[in-house]
Amino acid sequence: MRLWSVLLSTVGLLLAGVVPAQADALADGPQVSVAPVGVEPPSYSGVCSPGVRFTVSAAITASGPGTVSYYLQSDYYPFPRQVTFTEAGTKTVTMDTMHYVGVGLQSRTVKVQGANQAEAAVSYQLSCTDPVPGEPQIQPATDYIGRCGSDVVHTINAQISSPIAQTVRYRWRGAYDRPLPGLEDEREIVFTEPGTKTVSAPFQRLPIPGTNGGASVEVQLVSPGSAQHEFLYYRTVCVKAEFTSMMTVAGNCRNGVDFKYKMDGYLESNAIGQMSYAWAHQPLGDDEWLRDPWKPLSFTTDNTPGRQSVSKTWSTPGGVSGAWRLEIAGSDGTVVSQSRPYRACG
Repeated sequence: MRLWSVLLSTVGLLLAGVVPAQADALADGPQVSVAPVGVEPPSYSGVCSPGVRFTVSAAITASGPGTVSYYLQSDYYPFPRQVTFTEAGTKTVTMDTMHYVGVGLQSRTVKVQGANQAEAAVSYQLSCTDPVPGEPQIQPATDYIGRCGSDVVHTINAQISSPIAQTVRYRWRGAYDRPLPGLEDEREIVFTEPGTKTVSAPFQRLPIPGTNGGASVEVQLVSPGSAQHEFLYYRTVCVKAEFTSMMTVAGNCRNGVDFKYKMDGYLESNAIGQMSYAWAHQPLGDDEWLRDPWKPLSFTTDNTPGRQSVSKTWSTPGGVSGAWRLEIAGSDGTVVSQSRPYRACG
């Protein structure tokens, strides 16, 4: 019966989030209370990047000897500290906290633990004047599959917010300072009043050397401050379709035997992944291309970057003519090869 009571007591402590050894330590520690002393500096106004340090002071009172733990609850990663009392009394402790952005009244809570728990809030004023960049966007496609080159230009944009009127200098920055053709120079935007503005620039879709088609970009503030947002991850998969040959393998105009053709081509990709391709036919005199059903084609580590061959065999009666081409489904339009005409018995 006694064993069962001990087990129930242990389970109760575990459910309460306290192991038996900790429960004994709390029971043996002093009773505690805490009161705010102040914050240094009591207020701050200006650029907060690369960080403004505030020192929080609090007075911890213990009812007797023992070790007391304390920490700032509002910090991202609270780091408990300890103060030892040899007798009943009050000791002042200090803790640092950092701010990188923020406007208005700020608060931190000092948590203290002995035989009991106690807490006290300290407040101070903060007015960061740093502009803040938003996450970039690439239009019309963040993840792009299509034709590449300096003439394939999309648009990159982002928002910058400023709490005061000021001139903000910024630049577009690739991860690991990877070059961004056309976006190398520093730029500036003028705020005549607090608010948010959109900045944009042409973005060239070019192959990305040394990657599998993926890279990152951000807006980095040069002045005032040096704030930056999370990188936008994007992919540029450069593809190409080539129609290499069309051969007549059967057919006779005199006896009316249908003509049979064999078409060959290849698809290229600079990155691992899957794409869709199709052969498309245009009868003579029509403006519309009639596409076969899309087919998937995967590029793996064994064939990328590189090319894969594709082919098609088809038949048509004599006296029919038109053209064929090879197509790849892109994220911003279809990538097409040159077309090849055919004419039977004409």
